[in-house]
Amino acid sequence: MSFYTAIYLTSVLLPGAVLVTELLVLCVHLARRGQADIGFILDALAGVKAAGIVVLVLVAIAASFVIGYLAREVGFKITALSERFDRRKAAPVLTASWARIRDTFGEDFTERLTGLHPILRHLDSGERRDDARDRSLPAGGGHQANASLYLFTYSKLWLRARVPALSVDNTEVEINILVSTIMPVLLLALDATVLSGTPVAIKIIALPGAVLITLAVMTAVRRLRKTEQSEALRNLAFDFAMREAEAEYPTAERRDEEEAS
Repeated sequence: MSFYTAIYLTSVLLPGAVLVTELLVLCVHLARRGQADIGFILDALAGVKAAGIVVLVLVAIAASFVIGYLAREVGFKITALSERFDRRKAAPVLTASWARIRDTFGEDFTERLTGLHPILRHLDSGERRDDARDRSLPAGGGHQANASLYLFTYSKLWLRARVPALSVDNTEVEINILVSTIMPVLLLALDATVLSGTPVAIKIIALPGAVLITLAVMTAVRRLRKTEQSEALRNLAFDFAMREAEAEYPTAERRDEEEAS
């Protein structure tokens, strides 16, 4: 299974199927004014025969994909709004990660690394922001289109293509899954609040509970997005350090043999 197939299955199609079910229950409730909502749906599905089942499945898959995709986009928009407040308080993630790499490996190493990957130079020169240009450039996933995003994307794609063992793809999948849970959780709370037969205690705690869960998910997503960027740059440096060390091994072995003789 390819990387993007896994992302679309886990963060678009499956959450979309949940949303379609929740919307169906809500619409039936509104249309029938709360008369045996779920039971009515089950009876209607039981009456579908032969070719109707195939059509129903195809429509359900298509609706799940479209609604799941839109819901994930809404989740990323919400995350992007919350990140704007974070950026005002914290230092840029890539700048902090670059400083740690410089402290760990030294100036000579970072100079060689920058020579191999010139895109890293903006971390030393400071990023000159052009907000009007940034807004005109495409950037998915709630990111801001700027030099830091280009560097992060470069690092991520290099690792994915050249060193899969050091890639940050698992973190990207986790972020997509978490973001895609926001809308299903909120809609589930709405269903629980309006549906007939829901215990009063659940009606009372449903919406506040969903808001708390959403805040917890957004906090986790913000943390993972920072981790993803930091680890992408760190692993790019690790890849270079490992390649240099591997190239030095024959020389070191010959030197040891000469000293032994």
